[in-house]
Amino acid sequence: MDIESMARYWSQDAENYGDIIRKELASFRVEAWQNYLREKLPADTRKVLDLGCGPGFFSIILAQMGYEVTAVDCSEGMLAQARQLVESVGIKITLQQKDINHPEFPDDSFDAIVSRNVTWTLLNPWQVYEECQRMLRTGGRLLLFDANWNMPLFDEAMAKRAEDRREECLRQYGDALDSAADITEPFDPLQLPLSGTKRPYWDVELLRNMGFGDVHTEFDVTDKLWDDKERLLYGETPMFGIFATKF
Repeated sequence: MDIESMARYWSQDAENYGDIIRKELASFRVEAWQNYLREKLPADTRKVLDLGCGPGFFSIILAQMGYEVTAVDCSEGMLAQARQLVESVGIKITLQQKDINHPEFPDDSFDAIVSRNVTWTLLNPWQVYEECQRMLRTGGRLLLFDANWNMPLFDEAMAKRAEDRREECLRQYGDALDSAADITEPFDPLQLPLSGTKRPYWDVELLRNMGFGDVHTEFDVTDKLWDDKERLLYGETPMFGIFATKF
């Protein structure tokens, strides 16, 4: 896989993700995430980068909070969904197609960088973290939300429990938030360097070694931010939050 292949893959699944984000924007998650992010962002935050924005959930709710938001993604399909949603809510966000390995923003451009469900997909997470450090101003904060989505591929017992959860989710809700059925672009999660890595331990160690300060994590943020369906379906791989400040 390379960044072009990754962009094609996510573009083919963009409409599906767009539908998921539309439902999120019409749910309790908007207020829940806004309250949570407000607690975590520096008080003097003005400029925020949504790194790997997808259809723009973070971008939209942060702009609604009054921040100046720049949102980037490698996938034109995801950005097309984001443009539709941004237009529908009538807010201003700068949306750009970029390879987040080389985002090409000036040093010290942002007060905060946020991402959700992105870092597990990275082909070179080390480089992306270095770019985040470069783009943040001194005192700026990195907020990463992700999960060990592919860990069941390396743990047979976990894989069995995850499949049991999926079957129960289908029984209770009729669907399991699956990807689009017509994706043709090859995607092999075993090629992703973080697939079998125990996180967020890996991220915390890396960020501390890079010189970030106040590096800490919340191992499970799902009680505040997921609904019952998500907790049932993804309970084996709960979402964690990682927070780090550029000193």
